[in-house]
Amino acid sequence: MRILTLTSLYPNRLDPRHGIFVKARMDHFDLLNNTSRKVIAPVQYFPLLDLYKKSKFYKLNQIPLEENDGDIPVYHPRYFTIPGTNLINVTQAMTRACEKAIQKIHRQNDDFDLVDGHYLYPDGIAAYEIARKYHKPLILTARGSDVNYWMTLKKPKQDILKALNYASKIICVSQALRRKLIEHGISENKIIVIMNGVDRNIFNPKIRTEAKGQYLLSVGNLVPLKGHDLILQALTEFPDENLTIIGAGEREKYLKNRAQDLNILDRVAFLKYVSPRELAAFYANAKATILMSSMEGMPNVVLESLSMGTPVIATNVGGIPEVITPENGILLDKRSPKDLTEALRTALNKNWDHQKISEDAKYFDWKESSKKLYDCFSSLF
Repeated sequence: MRILTLTSLYPNRLDPRHGIFVKARMDHFDLLNNTSRKVIAPVQYFPLLDLYKKSKFYKLNQIPLEENDGDIPVYHPRYFTIPGTNLINVTQAMTRACEKAIQKIHRQNDDFDLVDGHYLYPDGIAAYEIARKYHKPLILTARGSDVNYWMTLKKPKQDILKALNYASKIICVSQALRRKLIEHGISENKIIVIMNGVDRNIFNPKIRTEAKGQYLLSVGNLVPLKGHDLILQALTEFPDENLTIIGAGEREKYLKNRAQDLNILDRVAFLKYVSPRELAAFYANAKATILMSSMEGMPNVVLESLSMGTPVIATNVGGIPEVITPENGILLDKRSPKDLTEALRTALNKNWDHQKISEDAKYFDWKESSKKLYDCFSSLF
């Protein structure tokens, strides 16, 4: 099988953590026999702003047009956008950019048998247009806010439904996303659930032998929907506790200022993204991992933490309640500092069975996910 993975959520030379969950699943797929793959990961651009060093477009402009991820060729065609407006049809712009990469692939006398699209909007629409034009089967993966947010908007929903109806199969990373797509009228026979996984060679609970429970931990992009400000507010009620936040994003300055205003900055460590092995050690040394998201699909933060035997406190959204139990964490029905404070008091006073938490999480494994993916793809041929 020759697979074309199409998504803007894919790591690149400048940002090796971007869309790492897509790469992780496909990396394990690549190890299976009789498969080959190439990637089109389009990148936004905006003229003039890409020359301004403090603009995100400047950084995006530094991403190479082509690179190799091991043996996998990765193309980064540019698609035009005007930030903060809807003056540009982003799905059309992304599709045109992907077309340029397709033409290059064909000039190299290469082809693909199947389009593997990740994230339904706008990526999934571009994947649909490419698959339809070249008469290829399409597999789409729904990952979270593409369903939870974009399908609440009239025009994006119409476009997404066209793509979903064309797709041969639709993969959801949680049962919650599957139920929502069925509510939108998608045939349940087309939908399969393949949960995200973890690399058990890295997220290995054996390193817990030296764990000392030094801090509370939050891992995720520094954006509003992740709710880091709620965690900072709750921390004020625990003067003896420290917090480590691992992530980067638009709210970094705001969150640091917020911590300063709350007089807790000396107890909060802000770190950029770290390597997977370093991240495993952070989980191992944490008293608990906190995720205060307003929406999610199936966050790898939760799976990684549980795999390391570290309990999780998280909001009751998306697929999170499918993996959190009273034995491995606490679910919050309300997303507020008060509810988090109460949960933290319970968690910090509970004698967690770290070994059992990790043992029960053994089924979170990218190897198993990739085998299910291979079976899904193979069913089309």
